[in-house]
Order: sequence, then structure tokens, then C-alpha cells
Amino acid sequence: MSHTGKLLISPPSVKGNFWSKTVIFVTEDHDRGSIGLVLNKPSKMSIAEFSSQHNIESGVEGNIYIGGPVSVNAITMLHSSDWECTNTMHINQNFFLSSSPDLLQRLADGDTPKNWRLFAGLCAWAPNQLESEYKGVNGYSHDYSWLIASANYQNVFKEDPKEQWTAAIEQSGFEFAQNILA
Repeated sequence: MSHTGKLLISPPSVKGNFWSKTVIFVTEDHDRGSIGLVLNKPSKMSIAEFSSQHNIESGVEGNIYIGGPVSVNAITMLHSSDWECTNTMHINQNFFLSSSPDLLQRLADGDTPKNWRLFAGLCAWAPNQLESEYKGVNGYSHDYSWLIASANYQNVFKEDPKEQWTAAIEQSGFEFAQNILA
């Protein structure tokens, strides 16, 4: 079963490491592995400051998010489906992922999607690794299994990063209860 377009939420038992209290949006999940972006870890670098380092004057507010510990120099934008660039991947009908050399300039020019976040880095899993982590098999402990929830604009873009983990856990619990009662 693919988790593309879903949220992975670290359980409360995960403490003291990068994954503690993370909410990850899964952008790809297939037989070649899985990729995602941590939604709730803003960096200290503003988008304007980052753009300036690339010789782009920008008044765009907000910070770059730490998408994960892999490919930390890769810049991508997770966004609503109302915008595209030369390198846009359609995740599902609501969410797109873009990376393009002119991305920062377009943002600085005010050419933005309705909902978006900019990320440096990503999360990656080897083939079958995410499923093993989720099920707590093949050397992974069920005590540290990911919680899963549906993604929507509210829980991806609108939640305060400080509250995003708690809100995602609540969403996961609500969906779990709905499945049991169905």
C-alpha cells in the first residue's frame, strides 16, 4: 500500500533525536523506495536571506524548512495544485512538488501558489524500509512505528509548526477510530 500523499507522524515514544515530534509529508512511495519532507521543522534562515545568498532580492516572508537529513542542499517547494514550473511533480490532485533554477526568482516576483512551503533537504527510505518501519518488522521496533494520517491543506500548510505534531496525532487517532467503527 502506498503512503504517497499521506502524513507520517513520529509516535511519542521517539525522543531525543531528529525524528522526535516530526510530521512528514510523503512525496513518493514505491518499489524503489520512499521520499518525504519534514513539515514542522523551520530553519533559522529566512527565505529572503536565503534568496539574497543567491543574488535575488526578495521580500518573501517566512523561513526555509528542514525537509530532512538527506540532500540538504536540494531546495524544493511543496505546494497547492494551482501553480507549476518547469520541474513540477504531481503528487496527487491537491499537492505538487517543484524544484527549478528560477524558483526563488519567481517567488521574489510574487509568482507563488496559494499554499506552499520551501524545504532544504528531504527524508529517504530504501525499498521496503518504510513499510518495515510502519509494521515494526525486519529489525524495526513496533514501539517506534510511524502513525499515519491523511494530508490536507490545513494540516500541511496552515498549522503552526509548534502545534503541527499534536494536531497530526489527533488526526491520526480520529482516522484510526473511524476505521474501527466503519
